[in-house]
Amino acid sequence: MEFERALFRIHHRTLSSEGVRKVRLQVERCLPWAIAALFGCLAVLHTDYIGQARCLPDALKKAGLWNETSDQASLPDDMLLSLSVTEGFELLDTGIRLRMQPPQPPLPTSQPPKERRQGGASVGPGFSVAAENASSLIASSAGAGWAELSPDPSSVLIRYRFAFDREVIMLRPSTLKSHNFEVRNITVSERCLAPSLVLSEAFRLMDALDGIVINELAYTFRSKGFLVRMDGTTEVESWAWSEHQVEAASPRNGRSLLAALIRKAQLLLKALITFLLISAISGFFIRVAVNGSAVLMFPIALAAQALGGPNSGRISPAVLTRSFPWIGVHVEVLRRAGRPVWPLFRSHLAFLFFQSFAYLSCNLAWRFVLYRKSSPEGFEERVFSFCSILELFNLIFVRSVSSGAVFPKLTTAIMVYLHFYIFCSLYPFHTLALTACVASCAYVMVYCLNHFEEPALRADPFAHTTPTAAHPRALYMPQLSPSWTLESAPLWTMFYPPEPPSAFPEEAMRHISNE
Repeated sequence: MEFERALFRIHHRTLSSEGVRKVRLQVERCLPWAIAALFGCLAVLHTDYIGQARCLPDALKKAGLWNETSDQASLPDDMLLSLSVTEGFELLDTGIRLRMQPPQPPLPTSQPPKERRQGGASVGPGFSVAAENASSLIASSAGAGWAELSPDPSSVLIRYRFAFDREVIMLRPSTLKSHNFEVRNITVSERCLAPSLVLSEAFRLMDALDGIVINELAYTFRSKGFLVRMDGTTEVESWAWSEHQVEAASPRNGRSLLAALIRKAQLLLKALITFLLISAISGFFIRVAVNGSAVLMFPIALAAQALGGPNSGRISPAVLTRSFPWIGVHVEVLRRAGRPVWPLFRSHLAFLFFQSFAYLSCNLAWRFVLYRKSSPEGFEERVFSFCSILELFNLIFVRSVSSGAVFPKLTTAIMVYLHFYIFCSLYPFHTLALTACVASCAYVMVYCLNHFEEPALRADPFAHTTPTAAHPRALYMPQLSPSWTLESAPLWTMFYPPEPPSAFPEEAMRHISNE
């Protein structure tokens, strides 16, 4: 109970501030327009860019890496693609890096035609490949060494390296050259990916060009792939995907209505379980951190008292004992018995340290267990951090019956939608979707504060539905141990559903009023 009273003081002071109230009202008026704009942009951009290739097929056709007969990209499995996104208004500008190779003797005319591979395409009797230029170009440039047509470095925005297998990307340049691996330069104008200047700047702000390039590659080749973003010769970030992930997100021939519904139901269930696990872990750690961080105040107070500072009386151990009785009662027991209190502080700090380590370990584990596909660097950490903010808000500010009924349900629905959106596509607009969902949750927060929490504080202080210092939360659970009046309740109680006052007998509620 004392732990709840300490949190209620933060709640009461925050809502009593007139400056904070003006900010809350202004945010409530502005956020709906921002949310509508964000979700509108997300819908339009997702339709135009996700699960399709707009510019890369034309670039490959110009580079001679397209099989016109089958109307598919033609790239050998061991070829490395160097992709550059450049500024400018030109649609495409393609360069080719050629490996040194002596001229190949022509096949004997008496030899029966056999299928052979040229630039990733099969050539045989009755089968012709248009725009196939790998062998002819290499043969014509034999003896000329390495030839390279590259874009102007000053106009290059981002450079990537792509191959079907990670092992090819990881090879050193000297190994690629000595074993005659072929490297092709493909240049795509930014104006092809983002036709307008506003859209181009928005993509840069959201760091969305990586996702657009991934969709271009994945749905041009429709196969597995490994992509690395380069800064000179330094690898900045990498992504990998499988052919199954590409086809599962957007199959070439579509899927039946029943199959689509079954897949959506499975992804919705996965999104729900994912958020519930993240929320539970985050809520557990937030309660441990808030509960245990109060112990940091006691060493500071004892040190200030020993040094005799001017504010030592304001932060005395006696004041802290009354403010944080779930720790102060143990401090008083040790001091009255003449025992040192530092082992108690060390124990609490060690517990807090190892709980923090366990939380970070869970973050890393969930990244591989739940998010089993490529995503922007740091995206999972941002989701975990925002879930921690939601849990902290719920712990401190959700105290009225109405907020307790509305806030958890709406924020859960929003975060489940975020995960459902992420799981549905191979590589959607992660940052834009997260921003839209954060704005939506922020609106739910300020709405609950303005319409539920603030009116509840001004209601009848003797009513059990009014949060007060005597009953700091208008939602209750049975007090299963007398020690809960001073010490904080066990951590397992965070999973016990609270209930409104009407769910308890009048005698039990009268006992709360008499405290």
